[in-house]
Amino acid sequence: MNAKSLAFCALLGVATALGARAQETVTATGTAAILDKDAAQARDRAVESALRAAVERVVGTMVDSESLVKNNDLISDKIYTQTRGYISNYTILSETPDLEENIYSVKVEATVKEGNLADDLNSLGLLMRRMNMPRVAVALQEQDSTASDQILKMLKDRGFLVVDTGESAKSQGFWAMPEGQQADLMNKYGAEVVVLGSARGQAGSNVGGSSLISYQANVSLKALKTDTHELLGAASGSGAAVNVGDAGLAQALRQASTVAGNDLIRQITNQWAKEASSTRMLTLVLRGVTPARAEEVARRLREEGRGIQEVIVRESFGQEATLDVSMQGDAAALAQELTKVFPKARIVSQTANRLTASL
Repeated sequence: MNAKSLAFCALLGVATALGARAQETVTATGTAAILDKDAAQARDRAVESALRAAVERVVGTMVDSESLVKNNDLISDKIYTQTRGYISNYTILSETPDLEENIYSVKVEATVKEGNLADDLNSLGLLMRRMNMPRVAVALQEQDSTASDQILKMLKDRGFLVVDTGESAKSQGFWAMPEGQQADLMNKYGAEVVVLGSARGQAGSNVGGSSLISYQANVSLKALKTDTHELLGAASGSGAAVNVGDAGLAQALRQASTVAGNDLIRQITNQWAKEASSTRMLTLVLRGVTPARAEEVARRLREEGRGIQEVIVRESFGQEATLDVSMQGDAAALAQELTKVFPKARIVSQTANRLTASL
């Protein structure tokens, strides 16, 4: 494949990722004063008010109330002034011109581009605050640090907190570990998310008999929660460059890293937005329980736990059981519900997405 073909494939990959972004449909109402009997102008303002209200509703599900109050001016300036940019389409459900009160009311059903909103909230640091500021580590199998340096730069530029793992992620021993053990090790370094992957580049032939050399590169990435090993996203990218010497190889690697990194970051922020606005999957490890007792705990949490949607006993052996819990909130919220339903429960350990307790 030549350089132009590789570049086209890279652009196609970006376009495909952009097209797959999350959306949410909400209903909202807007009003505007009818001035100088100009109902048409009031109608336009009422529609804009309704669309802003729709975006505000979605923002409210992604950002905690304290951050909304503290950052109201910032959100108004950066988000609400660009309402139309977050609306993919809308339908007017009803409209009422009240000529006696001089008020025009409009009710709309709007589809909000949740992915775009998540990106911009993340760039303001608000989405990550809602997710308790998760820290990210990067570990790539690569010839040099070109690809990982590019991914780290992209993460920092987007406001992510990055953990330095030193040389541990570059050793042969690390790459001999199963993926779960790699995630566990990154968790010990304080990372809640780890980006694992590989970066490969190679030189091709000389271009047209000149001293210029064609280079190709491929980067594959996946992001995991380090405490539960849940997959947050996976992406790959390719790059191509023509240059003299190793500069072309580095250029191709940066290009491939940028394509893969943009896609992965998008998937991470989209997943966080979903978890912030609805439910997330948590792991609950129970000690001192028989299989029958584990099933009882699952049933009572489903029936009595606030915000808990589903509880499934994934495995139970001896006196220990592992449960998957789908709920609104993180492991701290799960700990509150567990001790409320079972007052004698003792919390052993807790991370963002994993809770260990004894009964």
